[in-house]
Amino acid sequence: MADVARVSEVRPQNASRMLIAAVQEGLVMHGSRYGTYRLTTKFLNAQVSARSSTPRIQQTVQQLHDDTGLAIAYHEPGWRPGTGMYLELIELLCPNPEHYEMAAQQHADLQHTAAGRAALSFLSGHVACDAEGRRLCLDTRLQESITSTRVAACRTAIGQALATPVLRGDAVIAILTASGPHALFQDPLVVQEHAVLLRRAATRTVCAPVHAAGGGTARRASVSQHTA
Repeated sequence: MADVARVSEVRPQNASRMLIAAVQEGLVMHGSRYGTYRLTTKFLNAQVSARSSTPRIQQTVQQLHDDTGLAIAYHEPGWRPGTGMYLELIELLCPNPEHYEMAAQQHADLQHTAAGRAALSFLSGHVACDAEGRRLCLDTRLQESITSTRVAACRTAIGQALATPVLRGDAVIAILTASGPHALFQDPLVVQEHAVLLRRAATRTVCAPVHAAGGGTARRASVSQHTA
């Protein structure tokens, strides 16, 4: 509660009333420790990204989609009181509305998405922890596989996804994900090619200059129509 009052710049008693109302609305729930709270999926699903995409990100997402035929998502990791580690969706190109939920990679448990697994494997314990400061960890063998290949994978009922970190030096600045129906992941050689293209795209996002800054708005409008 003290964190909420400080961040919101309101009095503790007002923060308390806000939290009670949020619990009643189903936006937050009580944490395992007294005086702590967690954001619910109802709140997370209603959030709109406050961070802006850039022409470089838009260009990377568009080109990777053109190269693979898969839905492409770009997330930026962060941590905040009441939530812990989260992945904020910055850019998404998903031509098939049926695959939107999988492509957006917004599962509340980061261990259940390729994007979340990639983030947990490469981010430090200062960020990769829950709302109460407990370290979020993957199975040791799974994490070793992800860090050695720089690609995380995840399978759902409707499809599969691959994710890789966007690195600036040793710092993870984003997670890039490619996902699609099972039919596009049946050939191991094709999956390997998707992984190579994904890693190259992540490198281009950081290193390559932007050759065409225009068109980003039009593409985002098109995506909105597909995913509305």
